Amino acid sequence: MSDTTGLARLAAGTDQSMLKLLGQVRAMSSSRDREQMTLRLVTAMRDVLGAREVKLYAVSASPHGPVGAVVAVAAPDREQVANEDEEHPPVPLHDDPFLDSAIRSSDGVAEIRSESAYRLALAMGDTGNPHALLVADCDIAPEPRVRDAFLHVAHFYQNQLDLLDYAELDTLTKLLNRKTFDENFDRFIASVGRALQTDSDRRNQDDLATRPSWMGVIDIDRFKRINDNFGHLFGDEVLLRVAEVMRSSFRQRDKLFRFGGEEFVVLLRNVSEPDARAIFERFRTAVESHEFPQVGQVTASAGFTQIDPTQPPAEMLGHADEALYFSKQNGRNQVNSYEDLVARGLLEGPKPAAGANTELQADIDALFD
Repeated sequence: MSDTTGLARLAAGTDQSMLKLLGQVRAMSSSRDREQMTLRLVTAMRDVLGAREVKLYAVSASPHGPVGAVVAVAAPDREQVANEDEEHPPVPLHDDPFLDSAIRSSDGVAEIRSESAYRLALAMGDTGNPHALLVADCDIAPEPRVRDAFLHVAHFYQNQLDLLDYAELDTLTKLLNRKTFDENFDRFIASVGRALQTDSDRRNQDDLATRPSWMGVIDIDRFKRINDNFGHLFGDEVLLRVAEVMRSSFRQRDKLFRFGGEEFVVLLRNVSEPDARAIFERFRTAVESHEFPQVGQVTASAGFTQIDPTQPPAEMLGHADEALYFSKQNGRNQVNSYEDLVARGLLEGPKPAAGANTELQADIDALFD
């Protein structure tokens, strides 16, 4: 084969890669589904770079430095968004010198080249504090223009996510907003329903996906008094700090919503009742021990209930609210389970208790009308 023929084939292959890349850009630009966009990104990186494997990590802070949890994977024989029913142990990113170099790099890019391997990492977000890390392992290095084009596409993906965040996140706390609750809860219930349909052998193995899931409602105690005594600026600061405590207390795969005012909703996936209670208690004690400037000590109350796919969403939310109302009426700064309260005869169930939090119940009814 002549050098001219070899160069022509190389150019044709590069052009084909660029066309694939443009196709994925078009698909991403027309999508409003975060999971589908993420899958497009890792698939594009696999196809364009000819990678053996591509992984996208969601990055979060920990006491020992940033950690990454797998969000999506693409390999020659598979492409998938990480299953939320499975536990993915976080990866300490500073322990890997290559990943650490991407996090610390001014442009967020790190590369390793050898005769038999090529590795590329792109950190997305602020230098030293990214929120995502894209990593590709290849046999050979790509053409420079293909590599550069893909980096631009990755930044395009990030811009698209920013637009989704603007629509889906609460402007103050950056938790999921109330508008997104319906869609997220529908997916959550569907996942729980699939787990309940698993075969008995899998259940006997205590598979993570077959463990129950939970909905919790959280309310900051005496929040109106905080606003009245210190003003709304300090009230907003309390909301911000409570949201930060929520992010650090709950697991990365749990869904956190600001439902309105000082009320929050949490969806816990695949965890036993004692562990669910322990997670909510961890949050409660973290709020109680947190230092709030000027305001001093702040506490929060919570109620939670088990997700049952056969029940209407409004009914489940109402049960969690009843448990919350019991917590607030019986001393505040505590966590209660609806099912436990019913079993102990402290709630009548399944009808709403008389005098329940009418303001939140009205919100619930309006949401599901």
